[in-house]
Amino acid sequence: MKQWFTAKEIASALNVVHSTIVRRAEREGWEAQQRMGKGGGYEYHISNLPHEARNALEAQQIAVMMPRLHESKTVITKPASTLQTETSLTHRQRSTADARGTVINAISAMCESGVTKEAAITTLLTQASTGQLESINPVLDAALRLAKDPRGRSVEQYPSPRSIKRWFATDVKNLAPKSKRELKAPVWANAFLMCWSRPEKPSVEHAYRQFSANYEGTPPSIHAVRRFIKKMGNVSKQKGRMGARELKNILPFVRRDFSQLLPADIYSADGHTHDGEVQHPWHGRPFRPEITTFIDIATRRVVGVSVDLAESSIAVLDALISSCTQAVPALIYVDNGGGYANALMKDKATGVMARLGSTMTHSLPYSSQARGVIERVHQTLWVDAAKGEQGFIGKDMDQEAKQGQFKLSRAAVKHGGAMHLMGWSAFMELVNERINWYNARPHSSLPKITDASGKRRHITPDELWQQHQDNGWSPMLLTGDEAAQIFRPRTTRTVNRCEIKFINNIYFSHSLTEWHGEQVHIAYDINDPDAIWVYEPETGTLICKAEWNANKVDYMPKSVIDNAREQRAMGRKRRLEVKLNEVEAELRGRPALEQDEPMYIPGIGAITPDLLSNRMQPVLEEREPVTVSAADRSPAEMTTHERIALYQTYKNGRPVPDAHQFWFKKYSSSKEFTAWARREEEMGPEARTL
Repeated sequence: MKQWFTAKEIASALNVVHSTIVRRAEREGWEAQQRMGKGGGYEYHISNLPHEARNALEAQQIAVMMPRLHESKTVITKPASTLQTETSLTHRQRSTADARGTVINAISAMCESGVTKEAAITTLLTQASTGQLESINPVLDAALRLAKDPRGRSVEQYPSPRSIKRWFATDVKNLAPKSKRELKAPVWANAFLMCWSRPEKPSVEHAYRQFSANYEGTPPSIHAVRRFIKKMGNVSKQKGRMGARELKNILPFVRRDFSQLLPADIYSADGHTHDGEVQHPWHGRPFRPEITTFIDIATRRVVGVSVDLAESSIAVLDALISSCTQAVPALIYVDNGGGYANALMKDKATGVMARLGSTMTHSLPYSSQARGVIERVHQTLWVDAAKGEQGFIGKDMDQEAKQGQFKLSRAAVKHGGAMHLMGWSAFMELVNERINWYNARPHSSLPKITDASGKRRHITPDELWQQHQDNGWSPMLLTGDEAAQIFRPRTTRTVNRCEIKFINNIYFSHSLTEWHGEQVHIAYDINDPDAIWVYEPETGTLICKAEWNANKVDYMPKSVIDNAREQRAMGRKRRLEVKLNEVEAELRGRPALEQDEPMYIPGIGAITPDLLSNRMQPVLEEREPVTVSAADRSPAEMTTHERIALYQTYKNGRPVPDAHQFWFKKYSSSKEFTAWARREEEMGPEARTL
């Protein structure tokens, strides 16, 4: 860099007039020399100048030099990396080569201004190390930092003067730093990797023992093996130790752009077994419910959810019905689980998707990364919610605490104590609260907006959904009749004499008379088994609504059966009372004494043995005959006692009316009369009062 400057140059750098510099130089006695050339005058040495003057002159000198880089005929006019097309360079190598070319250009320009190469290099590194270059020319400072070979052991941020001189002596095409030497696998590498790259994930020492025991020849040291493994790539190290599914977590992936999608273009759905236990809605015991969630990809809005006892096609259908209340989707992206890949959802003739007009697409097996949106929802919505409630037993739970939680709930079930787990109704309230919270919170994958308070934040799913509606998008919705027709599950059944058998139930309709022996499509309500809807298989036209057991009649009139059941129960009750009296008599009674002489009791009179024996004679003959008018009542309207008495009256000779002739002939073989006759034979005349 120049060491002598004229008063005009110093005045220009300090932004003062020429006379001010001349007077100050005379006053302070600056070291000066006669300027050579036209005009004469004096030049002043830079050592005489104050510190601010030196910085100003250096900045001025560099500012003059830098614009003239492109005018130099000796410097590189193109980036060094563009001249190395024949070699395969990394991004780091290309950047370093370009930075070194920039440094060479700057030094060459300074040399053209009369500065020697040694002085230019020294001045450049001195300004860089003191921080002056970063403030004067940050571009050159950054290039100088990047030009340093990262493989060096020096802690300095800038290259050494020797390295810069070597760049001048090197061909332009070789300015890029050398890459790491290509790793050549040693001859024993394959044999060792056979022992180390196993799913059991053995340690290096364990694999080395097995390798050295079977290796033919002199095995390498374990230190050489460790150095070889250290040089391997992070993914190559795990091949064989990780399966294909686990290895996907560290392999490159593709991010899908959803900025061009509209709401309801794509729904993604998945089931999640809750990470906490709740009380079963039927018996109150601990269990983990299955939550099926539908989310809109364009807005990240949860549009549907269902909670069931286990994963099933019915649970998926329930969540789909819930999501279609917001908008009918064009495409549904799901996995290959049994809840989605089934005839109920995908059958071309009877499936829900065919009637809804939506397309169901499945991801590849073991590719949960492809559905990262819905997988992330599980963590944010349900796992986070389970951690805030009692009964959490997820993988993050301490094993000892999880075991204590399990014992506490099972002890309550076994001994009938108070259950600390959340009830079913409270859990359903929690599900609805979490969905509302998720849809109303800013989502990090959605665009940013400035809210009413002036804060810059991400938009919420609810806000983005409403924004699309304000821009003219409107959801396609279903009417009540359309939803009922679409979402009733369908299947195929064969008609047999107007009857259709489905889930152990029989449905009947006279409209199916001409469809005997043919297959039809039936639709059913998953919550109401009282009827099914029958459709033509080809056109889908409704044939009829078949009712459950519509052709079933009672074997006997209800009143007759009820009366018979009541009489049977009363008879069993009286027989039990007789046996109970007998047992009590055996317990408290005494042997009876023979009575030969009459006994006189005041107010009653004489009691003789004949009188006692006469009281035990049958008294049926003393009853007045039953008068029955055939025109008034039929035997079916009488009680059991009346029918028995009527039968005995007819048997004793009373004329039988024409209306009772058939009944009189058949009654003696009926179950009612047979049972009465058996009781009379076993119990005697007392059976007539039962």
